[in-house]
Amino acid sequence: MKKKIAVLFGGNSSEHDISLKSGRFIFETLDKQKYDLIPILLNKKGEWFYPNTPISNFPGNIGMKSSELELEFLKEFNNKNRNFPVFLNPDVCFLGFHGGEGENGTIQGFLSALRIQFTGSGITASSIAMDKYISNQIYEKNNFFVSPYFEIKKLEYFNGREKILESILSYPYFVKPNSGGSSVCTGIAKNKTELENILINLFEIDSRALLQKPIKGVEVSCGVIEKKIDNIFTPTPLYPTEIIPNGEFFDFESKYNLGGSKEITPARISENMMNLVRNLAVKAHSVLGCKGYSRTDFIIENEIPYILETNTLPGMTETSLIPQQVLHSGETMSSIFDLLIENALQ
Repeated sequence: MKKKIAVLFGGNSSEHDISLKSGRFIFETLDKQKYDLIPILLNKKGEWFYPNTPISNFPGNIGMKSSELELEFLKEFNNKNRNFPVFLNPDVCFLGFHGGEGENGTIQGFLSALRIQFTGSGITASSIAMDKYISNQIYEKNNFFVSPYFEIKKLEYFNGREKILESILSYPYFVKPNSGGSSVCTGIAKNKTELENILINLFEIDSRALLQKPIKGVEVSCGVIEKKIDNIFTPTPLYPTEIIPNGEFFDFESKYNLGGSKEITPARISENMMNLVRNLAVKAHSVLGCKGYSRTDFIIENEIPYILETNTLPGMTETSLIPQQVLHSGETMSSIFDLLIENALQ
């Protein structure tokens, strides 16, 4: 008997549009001979849209912009509910969310309360990995190489802006939302004015900013998949991808626009460094308590791999890194998705 899989995507985060593309990719990749699939869109207002029964074809086409894709979906499936459609009774929810409540433990807690299984990490690991300040503290305590960092809180900033800005004596700093992802509202501040400009936009989407000394070197990202070894799901590293952005860093455009960056799998690093990065990706997955899969980013400077962050729901679009790494390994994304579903059920 086929398992009923609900593919969840959208959400209210700044990565809503990327999640739409991930949701479509997941739906198209899942084996329809094994699963009955129900795509469920969560819009930015917190409303769920869905078909009444499993379907075989996702609305729209692969070349559509996210906004067009969403319109096509809403046109075809206009069932709307403020509450999650529990009556659809999925065996597993395959999460295609990125950022915000979809990745920070909120959705995970919600589904756990409903006793619905879901792919990826649970509540605690999701919330910790999304919080860059806390995850950096955990990395440090577990002997990772971490670039110096500190945070600026929105309320404290607007109550004492000049004092905070005057306390920052050494530029540049890489600035990013503490709980954001996909390089939204990130940038390098080389002076006070640039920092102010970044923070204005950043504090529209997050209440905390993380400032970190930039690392210059080879940027790599390494996926981890929990594979069955002796019938036990065991974190297993893929081969890391080397990222060469066209811009100053691996920003939103570099990540999601075709040709926005050059991505080489496997990364052009020594065998010793390759093994070290792969082992560190597994270690990050484990110390944060991740489940199913993750992807950890590093920059290698002077033969030292500095950890940047771990993604518990990494991108799953046609240009995303894990699909590239799985292809290099000789496996298929369909088989990887089977593992994630089996892991969730178990």
